[in-house]
Amino acid sequence: MSKPAPKGRRTLSDALRGIFFVCYPLIVYFAYTRLETRVLAILLLLLYGTSVAVRFRGARAEIWNLLRQHIGLAVLIAIAFATGNPVVLLFMPVIVSGYLLWTFSASLRDGMPMIERFARIVEDDLPDFTIPYCRKVTIVWCVFLAINALCVLILALAAPLEWWALYAGLISYLLVGALVLGEFVVHKVWFRYFGDGLLDRALSHLFPPQHTANGRRSLAYQARRERGETTRTSA
Repeated sequence: MSKPAPKGRRTLSDALRGIFFVCYPLIVYFAYTRLETRVLAILLLLLYGTSVAVRFRGARAEIWNLLRQHIGLAVLIAIAFATGNPVVLLFMPVIVSGYLLWTFSASLRDGMPMIERFARIVEDDLPDFTIPYCRKVTIVWCVFLAINALCVLILALAAPLEWWALYAGLISYLLVGALVLGEFVVHKVWFRYFGDGLLDRALSHLFPPQHTANGRRSLAYQARRERGETTRTSA
């Protein structure tokens, strides 16, 4: 039986794939007018294949899961190569957003909402009163991903390449950053759960936790953690 891929190998693979997806619109934009479509498709397959192949020494189940996750993108590039149609390559961000939308929405139907999973990485003993909020934020991300996929699709089909590259390569990432930052502020203000950082201290003066029910719950949660007691509370 194959051994799981080493942590360093997985980290390198994740980093390479992250760079590939972030740079993809820029790669397509600069190569779109300089390279023939099939040459560009081969270049993309090599870049993407390298990032995935780094993980290929993992266990069989891990390798199959990796292939299942990324076969759609490889097929899309292969279609562009076979047809010679450059527009096909503009659909990749749509597939990425669609895959993330499917993952987030599936987590709402079965098991733990995606945002709750992320929250438990930071707080493994997540208090019950935060769980409904995590579900709502997961829904917000589903809406954002659906709108983002639609915007990229419309730009790919009916707009100049420059518009597509600007949105897919810059504006969409700025929107993601704005959503993450906005959720961070809303989360802090809503639950008033503050740490020792400079921003947390400033927010705690602006929004004293003892003034709201959620803030008092957060204070009680922090006190129980400091005493080493069970932190689960009822909603």
